[in-house]
Amino acid sequence: MEHAKEKAAWIAIDTVIIILTLAGNVLTICAIVLSKKLSELLSNRYIFSLAVSDLMVGLTIPYHLAFTIGKTMLPSYKTTCVLRFVFIILACSSSIYNLLAIAADRYIAIVLPFHYSRYMSKRIVYCIVFSGWCLSFTIATTPIYWNDWKSGCNCTLESVLPEKYINFIVTPMFLSIWLVMSLLYFRIWREAAEHAKRLSQATQSKQKNILKENKSVQMVLLILGCFSVCWLPYFVIITFMRFYVNFESYLLYEATFTMAVMNSCMNPVIYAWKNKNFRKAFGCMLRCRSPRTLNQEPNYITDHVPSGKTKRNSMTVICGDGIIVEDGTKTIEMQCGRKCDENSDATIVTTCVATNEM
Repeated sequence: MEHAKEKAAWIAIDTVIIILTLAGNVLTICAIVLSKKLSELLSNRYIFSLAVSDLMVGLTIPYHLAFTIGKTMLPSYKTTCVLRFVFIILACSSSIYNLLAIAADRYIAIVLPFHYSRYMSKRIVYCIVFSGWCLSFTIATTPIYWNDWKSGCNCTLESVLPEKYINFIVTPMFLSIWLVMSLLYFRIWREAAEHAKRLSQATQSKQKNILKENKSVQMVLLILGCFSVCWLPYFVIITFMRFYVNFESYLLYEATFTMAVMNSCMNPVIYAWKNKNFRKAFGCMLRCRSPRTLNQEPNYITDHVPSGKTKRNSMTVICGDGIIVEDGTKTIEMQCGRKCDENSDATIVTTCVATNEM
């Protein structure tokens, strides 16, 4: 009876997560597809891919839950049982890979801005996205040919997925991605802090730049914090379960699994809702209006170097040696020999890059 109450509670929680995941990611996908300004940014290719993978997570959770709702014949068949893990691994691994791709994209844009157009051309971006999906598909479909399923066994992770598959493929892949993301975002934060310091010395506006530095710290902590809190406990538990076969805890496994998939309903908030351009597009769609006519405004970190040529008043203006002009400031002559116009809306602090002639 107590076990049944636990199941009912987790099903209710997972249902809420499914609704939020589907709603958030469908809005994100529609915003990019329908808004010309959002679709022009190369960086939004990664956001689109992330939203698709997170949408898949939301769609696979019901099938995953079907194995825990009462008595069902699904665990009795090898194909249906193995597919339970194939679907969820494909969706989650592609989501994690896309998070790494976004981190790498931001790293190049902030730390190596001179080389962004060379390292992140449209062809390269599509290759990165495509290779990520291919890698995820390969990892996810491996259990179809390599599994420990036996007739009459429970369709649980420790009973179906081989120990070596968990310990030497899935867990190392996650830990590697987590470590690389941590290093990339730490480097991004340091670069942003250095530029904010230089900007403060050049403009004598310390309070604004302290706020900007705090914003960069908050963003990094939000991204890494959510990713770590959601995924680390799950991989710790499944690794522990593989080493200690007799260890069984439905409550602990479901709690960590729910936290892991919750990351997919948080990603739209972190990567899209915090972006002013996305919020405007969402507002238009929620009011049954097309976001195609929206004017893009550069935003913090996520908007950089559009995939095509843009007008000056719709681009991020980035000027010499970490100096950037905020709204309302006067035109400043830069070391790069160009000027930042006082009407620019740029908010990213980085070194001298000009995507268009000023």
